[in-house]
Amino acid sequence: MAALLAFDLDGVLYSSEPFLGNAYRESVTNVNAQRPGSLPRVPPTREILDHIGWPVSMILERLFPDADDAAISLLHAETLRVICAHVARGDGILYADVAETLHLLRGRGWQLALASNGRTRYVETVLGTYGLRELFVPLVSADMVGDKNAVLRTYLERLGVGPTETVMIGDRASDVDAARAVGCHFVGCDYGHGYRAEIETAGPLISRFSDLPVAIENLRA
Repeated sequence: MAALLAFDLDGVLYSSEPFLGNAYRESVTNVNAQRPGSLPRVPPTREILDHIGWPVSMILERLFPDADDAAISLLHAETLRVICAHVARGDGILYADVAETLHLLRGRGWQLALASNGRTRYVETVLGTYGLRELFVPLVSADMVGDKNAVLRTYLERLGVGPTETVMIGDRASDVDAARAVGCHFVGCDYGHGYRAEIETAGPLISRFSDLPVAIENLRA
């Protein structure tokens, strides 16, 4: 019987899509006010979403390949500040039935963990805004240990859980990579920010978060 469920955040539990374009536009404007002309364009929301799931440093380098290190450093801090402010105002979306399903899974004895490439402050802001913090084991973030593979591996070590007792739940190739890196099970969320081709061969797919308990039971059958 699996002992740990490790969840990606964006595209699985939560979506920043409603405000993400505006948040980047505001952040780029603020950086350009400090260093004029550093960032000549604001990527469209779909382009930004296509990169969600990877470490933030990688996202910014891909979105702004011609920006210098100083501009990227400023943007790194500014996007965190602006995005967290939007989250705290409730501008994003907690997917349907997330809170109820997490409570159900906890009630069935599962340990729940957040395995995200998101920065610590961002993850904590989402959890705090929606009252989910108490449902999860103490957070391990990419800020602390490097990347999602390391995050997942650290949870297994700290909790004393084996890979066959663990399920990674995600919507992107980075989630599949993390599950494969530690050798655990995978359930794909086909409603998130990614594309089906990234996840369809890695494990069962769900089209609603509320379908997760059944998918997990089927893995154990």
